[in-house]
Amino acid sequence: VGVIMGFIFGTVNIFRYGAGQQGIMRTLGQYMGASGATFGFFMGVGSVIRSDADPKLHELYMRAQRRPIVLRANPAWKRDE
Repeated sequence: VGVIMGFIFGTVNIFRYGAGQQGIMRTLGQYMGASGATFGFFMGVGSVIRSDADPKLHELYMRAQRRPIVLRANPAWKRDE
């Protein structure tokens, strides 16, 4: 995702302002590398924050998300029609 955004942003900037002394490929590569590294950094920070949870909270969350237990109806509860 970061590399693709860098490609798009870099291409637009090269069209608008030119590639400069470094040339098109090197300038575009720098945009792509910087954007990919930034995206990777923030994804890493988000992963650490997300996985740094209390095991007890994880247990409670998983218990709340599990499928409900469906019991067979008692024949005595059947309505008379």
